[in-house]
Amino acid sequence: MKLSRYKMAVKKVVGLAIGERSLLAAELIAADPPRIGRLAEMVYPDGVGLANSADLGKALGQFLRDNQFTAHAAVIGIPAKWLVVKSKEVPPADRATLIEMLRLQAEAEFAADLKDLVYDFAGGQQEPTAGGTRSVLLMATPKKYVDSATALCEAAGLRAIAVTPSALALGEASSHASDSNVLVLSVGPGGSELSVRQSGAPSAIRHLRSPNPQPPFVSELRRAVSTLGPASADREMILWNGAGLDGGGLDAAVLGDQLGLRVRGGEVPSLGVDAAGAGMNGQGSRFAAAIAVALAGMNGPAVDFLHSRLAPPQQRSMRRIIILGVLAAVMVVGGILWAYIDLQHKQAHVADLQNKLAQIKDRVADARKFVDMVNFAQHWHGENPKYLDCLRDLTNAIPDDGQTYATSLDITAETPHMALTPPPGAPAAPPPTAPKTQTLHELTVKLAGRTSDAENVTALVDRMRRNPAFVDIRIGQETNTGRSREWSFSLTFDYVPPDHK
Repeated sequence: MKLSRYKMAVKKVVGLAIGERSLLAAELIAADPPRIGRLAEMVYPDGVGLANSADLGKALGQFLRDNQFTAHAAVIGIPAKWLVVKSKEVPPADRATLIEMLRLQAEAEFAADLKDLVYDFAGGQQEPTAGGTRSVLLMATPKKYVDSATALCEAAGLRAIAVTPSALALGEASSHASDSNVLVLSVGPGGSELSVRQSGAPSAIRHLRSPNPQPPFVSELRRAVSTLGPASADREMILWNGAGLDGGGLDAAVLGDQLGLRVRGGEVPSLGVDAAGAGMNGQGSRFAAAIAVALAGMNGPAVDFLHSRLAPPQQRSMRRIIILGVLAAVMVVGGILWAYIDLQHKQAHVADLQNKLAQIKDRVADARKFVDMVNFAQHWHGENPKYLDCLRDLTNAIPDDGQTYATSLDITAETPHMALTPPPGAPAAPPPTAPKTQTLHELTVKLAGRTSDAENVTALVDRMRRNPAFVDIRIGQETNTGRSREWSFSLTFDYVPPDHK
């Protein structure tokens, strides 16, 4: 049964391990393995602390910019002293059943101790014991700390993606390659934190006093270790010395002799990161908690109070349901009313269009008759623009003297040899009246016009005879109109284009 969180899709994240008087910042860049970008410690300004998240966040934002941090996503590691931790044994169950079971146990376990808590859990994925149960570490923290952490990031211009215990993240990163029993001890000037893992799963978290002075610290540490039961042969402790310790911190060999178990110093590469950038300030190991917190942000934290799995499902109040129901009813009634009004508008528009259509009914009928006539005429002259050829040649023949002009023109085309079938419904073509010797493309033209004298009429006829398309030109009646220098005349001739002659 796998209960680990999904991996968060971030390319760069800053881990912030919060302490009482300072915080550690570590920037990780996504790679294989993740690469350390920046490491820095921020000491809280005078008069500014965790109680005032907004002011501290502004100072943090300036601090990160001064130290060239560029990540916008942040994971906040909270100290163990903010936690209430209890170990629980649970039977084998699927994920949904386990979460519901732990939610009920959390409310029963912590309700009498603290109010307004946020719950989450770690573990549950290891092999069951002989009794068929699994160990789960149930944790809770006051909601005010989670709110302060997110407000800190918001004031600093960061996006908080998780809130997780620093000790839990460091314990998981320090022993990620081992399933043995491991104790991870992180010491600093403000206090120490002990994380215990058994069979690859967290089993305990302790907040301890500062290592200075050492005798009372070692005594408290020995008592904490003794509560874990008899030491197994594979049990060891990983020691991470923090910043600001007099004398450079604890000695691993000496501490091992005092506790009666194997103790070794932690090294940054063992966390599963590229530690090339960890030596930029000469003390990369003291930032182990911040590095582990950032690493949890990339791999998915085991515990995330910002997105708790044990958060109670949201209950919709009856008042909210009623309000939503009323809004839904109003929307339905409004939709029906809008549809009715829209239908009325459309019906009025249709009636208006029908009225306009009735008004132009006669014009539509005339237009249809005209279209029918054009369609019928198209079968006769659609591909033979012989009238245009005749008008063009006649226009070229009349001299542009300002005195000779046409007053009427009659062009007829009688084709006795053409046998065309008119379209259905069209009137029959008129019977041919032209002589049988007339060709298919021949036109008969009657031209009436006026000019200045009879000589101009003769000149016009001479010009027309130069064009072989004009055939059998006959001069009709010529008279003087009685007006000064005006002579009326008429011509009758046939027109046959040269290519059909």
